[in-house]
Amino acid sequence: MAEVAPKHPDVKFIGLDISPDDFPSGFSLTDNIAVYNYHEEIAGYLAGYGVVKEGFRRLGFLGGIPSSPVIRFGYGYVQGADAAAKELEENIDVQYVYGGQFFGDSDIFKYIDNWYKVNKTEIVFSCGGSIYTSVALSAKENNGYLVGVDSDQSFVIDRDYGEGICITSAMKGIKQTVIAKLDELYYEHIWQNGISFLGLVSSEHPELNYVQLPTETWRMKNFTIEDYKVLVGDIMSGKKTILDDTQEVPPVSEFTKVSYRGSIK
Repeated sequence: MAEVAPKHPDVKFIGLDISPDDFPSGFSLTDNIAVYNYHEEIAGYLAGYGVVKEGFRRLGFLGGIPSSPVIRFGYGYVQGADAAAKELEENIDVQYVYGGQFFGDSDIFKYIDNWYKVNKTEIVFSCGGSIYTSVALSAKENNGYLVGVDSDQSFVIDRDYGEGICITSAMKGIKQTVIAKLDELYYEHIWQNGISFLGLVSSEHPELNYVQLPTETWRMKNFTIEDYKVLVGDIMSGKKTILDDTQEVPPVSEFTKVSYRGSIK
């Protein structure tokens, strides 16, 4: 995009989920480039809040390489879990670590397997490309669960590791972005160049949001669709606030214990 867009100023280029750091050093976006990123901290918050409301009390977060999007997912997850714990006045435990890579292997598997076996972790938010394979395998062997990331991962996890292991996924609304932004361009003649971050747009129709949980496939029963809509509405209204800071760990209440374990590799 950086190489081709400046050569074709009459062609519009839309990039999804591209970090500003992904562009070459010193490159300035031309007027024909629009890049859309996502408020991962909101998606993580929705997942953390949901699984605690569902009944999970011993949680884990496994990130890939600690880049800004991965950290936002993780810190959002901690904040959402803590918010639900405060409302329920229930104690929760969160184990938090980065794998240092975006793929699973035997070392990652052994580490997470120890969580399920020794720490009695019940559910792990796997956030980092195919690193989920190690989490899913360990969850399968220990009757545990996981939260997927980016897309609805329940399909591939159900197929490869057993139905019901993936409780939900913290999703980025790639499909929603493509539809909405092409509609704006072609029907409303709106073009917003530069870098934008997308989040929530509807509480009544959460499937339209740019960050969301997959309501059609989630395995949660105690945390209902109506509960989810209320949560989205509270975030949109500002009743619930979510920090997006990636430098400092988020503060938590007396109901939440978070053990930050650094990086496995």
